[in-house]
Formats: sequence, structure tokens, C-alpha cells
Amino acid sequence: MDDKKYWSEYYSTHKKPTDASTFAEFVVDKLDADKTLIELGCGNGRDSVFFSQNGIDVLAVDQVDDEIDFLNENYGNDNLTFACDDFTNLDETSNVKIKDNTFDYVYSRFTFHSINEEKEDRTLDWIAGHLDGLFFLEARSLNDPMFRKGKLLSETENFTTHYRRYMDMGKFISKLESRGFEVLYKIEDKDLAPYKDDNPYVIRIIARINEK
Repeated sequence: MDDKKYWSEYYSTHKKPTDASTFAEFVVDKLDADKTLIELGCGNGRDSVFFSQNGIDVLAVDQVDDEIDFLNENYGNDNLTFACDDFTNLDETSNVKIKDNTFDYVYSRFTFHSINEEKEDRTLDWIAGHLDGLFFLEARSLNDPMFRKGKLLSETENFTTHYRRYMDMGKFISKLESRGFEVLYKIEDKDLAPYKDDNPYVIRIIARINEK
């Protein structure tokens, strides 16, 4: 299911980065300055801007071209670049900053639950081949109350205003380990990412890719 139209309309009225997410605030102390980070699905750039302000060299990827153009024009700098691309298909990218590079950090907040399992597997394969450090993930869990709303599409998917696939932490960790990752930190709980009246049940994972 392609939600590009939904997100294009959303970011047309939410262009400017807001304050960093609670996940970015949790992650930032685990990053070393002057290292490289790629954000998969940056939205309006709130976390990428925050990381760049803390001395990280950031490449932020999203498929909403108008938003990416706006962010590059207004927030891009020597250590922050926004790229219009499909983060689930980066093996096919023509972007030279992505194509043959490795990154010290890969960061994904609230993006893996926006893609189906086939795209998840493809993205994990790409990460395993292009990461030389830590992978940070936050996404909605199967225990999230939102899963019981809207139209049920499968045992893990629903549709409200847009598509979501709710994640099984154990299954996801098994996928990581099969690709050579070591899980350093994991939690599944609420009160980690509250927003207005929404208090999602999320998983957070920090994993390190083993030496190739």
C-alpha cells in the first residue's frame, strides 16, 4: 500500500521541523560527533536537524519531494543533507552519497511500521550491507491500542487515516540476528512516545552490526 499521497498532503501543512522526538533525545547521547548517520524516513526533518545540531553528519531520506526541497533550502548545511528517495529500495538509488557508502549509524523512528514485511526485509538487507555501527529503531508494537482501530487488513496491519503494520519485537529481533546484528538494548512499553492524546505502545531497539 502506497501512502505517499497521504504524507505529501500532511507535510504540505507541516513543513517546518518541530522539537526533536523523545527517541532522538534518548539516542543522541549514544552518538559520537563527526560520525555519519542516515535517517530512513525523515518526514519534516525534526530529528535530523537535532542530530546535526549535535555535531553528527546527517543524510536524511524521505520520498516526499516537495518537503525534501523545502528542507534542503531552509535547513541543509555542511553536515545535514536531505535526499528524496524510497528508503525501502536504496539498492536502486542513484544518489552517490548513499549508493556505495557505509554509515556509522542508521536511525528509524516511526517508519518501519509504515511499510509491509517484504519492504522491511529488503530494508534490513540494505542496512546490514551499509552499516558500520549502530542501528536505532522505534516503531509501534502489536500491543498498541491503535491496532484495534480502523480497518483490520491482516494479523499485523490496519488502515486508519493511513496504513500501519504493527511490529512483533521477538520476530524483528530474530530478523536482525539472522543478518549478523547483536541487540544491545530492547524495550516494549507505553509512555515512551506520547503525543497529544496518543500514547502508543512502541518497541525501541539498539543493535550493532557484527564486523564483516
